[in-house]
Amino acid sequence: MTGLEAAAPLGSVSAVMVVDDAAHDPGALAAWGEALAGLFSDVELVVVANGVSAEVALALEAQAADIPDLTVHVLADRIDHDTAHLVGLDTAIGDWVLVGEPDAARLGVLRDLIGRVREGYQVATALGEPAERSGLLYERLEPLYFRLYRALSGRTVLRPPPMLRLYSRAAALFVAGSPDGEVLLKTEVVAGGFPAFVGRYPGLASDPPHLRTWRATVSKGLHELLSASALPLRLASLIALATGGLSLIYSVYVVGVYLLKPDVLAGWTTLSLQISGMMFLFSLLFALMAEYVLGIYRGLSPRRRYVITRELRSPKRRHDGRLNVINELGEFQLGMPGLPVGDR
Repeated sequence: MTGLEAAAPLGSVSAVMVVDDAAHDPGALAAWGEALAGLFSDVELVVVANGVSAEVALALEAQAADIPDLTVHVLADRIDHDTAHLVGLDTAIGDWVLVGEPDAARLGVLRDLIGRVREGYQVATALGEPAERSGLLYERLEPLYFRLYRALSGRTVLRPPPMLRLYSRAAALFVAGSPDGEVLLKTEVVAGGFPAFVGRYPGLASDPPHLRTWRATVSKGLHELLSASALPLRLASLIALATGGLSLIYSVYVVGVYLLKPDVLAGWTTLSLQISGMMFLFSLLFALMAEYVLGIYRGLSPRRRYVITRELRSPKRRHDGRLNVINELGEFQLGMPGLPVGDR
């Protein structure tokens, strides 16, 4: 037995997974839960059913009835895959939150991540070998996009995406409540208050990329860029102020032409002053509106739209005895059985 295995369990964990088109293999999911039970004091398996079909919903319902400590959140409509992970982070109740697909080959990596968080890290990330991508255009545009994102937000997006990520509860809630939480799931650093470890594990493949249509990809990219920073809105405000300044300069030019040039076309001066004056007022109003919108943007917390239509909870629990307040004799008791009264 190694020193890590002999150490006390880390605490409770919520393992978050997303199901889109097919349910996880029940054997692999149950084995994943048993493996986590050996590493943590309590386990919660959280599966977010992302707008699944009737067949997948029935399979998940059967798994919830058979696999211990399994909770299934069924979403009414399909949302972005990364946003569905944020739903799992938002509803998780564990001291730690693990994001990743169940895979017995990754248990060694998970043990290493647990060792890192014991050192004080609040976020531990595991990267594997890059998965193959199809599409030359996508491969060319992806690095340029993430460079632009880094320039706007100052955050580095990990490539390939993490195959496992272990968050403290505070870090998970921060990611779930951030306007750019979808990208924070893949960034090197979450925030300054959460020390992060990033490890690369050759020989272990990353999850295959989640396929999206070009329309969905472009929409998601624009949303992430606008959520990453208020710089585009501030830039629009500065452009409006610069346009207003140019309008004033043009007004001075029009007056100079009227005073210095004798053969000015009749009506040109009046019309030019009207146009420049309106452009100045419009630019000033646009700049003021942009600043007010910027203030509202900074003051409002993000609101993601999702509806959980059903919540399936497994009736089986590994530590069911610790939830009882009545013992087998019908006597009232508080806390874990076997503890002295003074320690409860």
